[in-house]
Amino acid sequence: MRQHLQFMDHILCLLTSSSSEPLLRPLLRIMDRAPTGKTFGDVLQPLEPKYRVGEVAEVTFVGANPKNSAENRTHHTFLTVEKYEATSQTWQIVHNDASWETRFYWHKGLLGQSNATIRWHIPETAQPGSYRIRYLGHYRKQDFLRPAVILSFESTSSTFEVVTT
Repeated sequence: MRQHLQFMDHILCLLTSSSSEPLLRPLLRIMDRAPTGKTFGDVLQPLEPKYRVGEVAEVTFVGANPKNSAENRTHHTFLTVEKYEATSQTWQIVHNDASWETRFYWHKGLLGQSNATIRWHIPETAQPGSYRIRYLGHYRKQDFLRPAVILSFESTSSTFEVVTT
């Protein structure tokens, strides 16, 4: 019993020592996990098929810790709002996470699971047409006795229409 208490004292000392913090920080990070049967970026709460200007389009994805994206700069934004241009048959980015009209919310769950909710406050200046929301992120994966790796993912919502009336 005494040896066990001594061991616990040493562990407590390591955990509270500021000099050991850089050594323990990688060990204390929780790996990101998607729920069973889901992958990162899967849509959990879909968009409505149609919105009017002035309304809020909201979609929720299976997410990962946004700090992972800060450590790995594959993507330079967490989200984009894209409009389909029929003349060029391409999706054009009209907003990203730096836009006043967008919001990105990360909801930390249990055991490394989390969700990302994206809201687009559709401005009065939005042109009618087909839109979609794209989520870009990174998740931390670690196999037993292996160093952690950060992997990128991206996902796209279903297409929805924006109308003026």
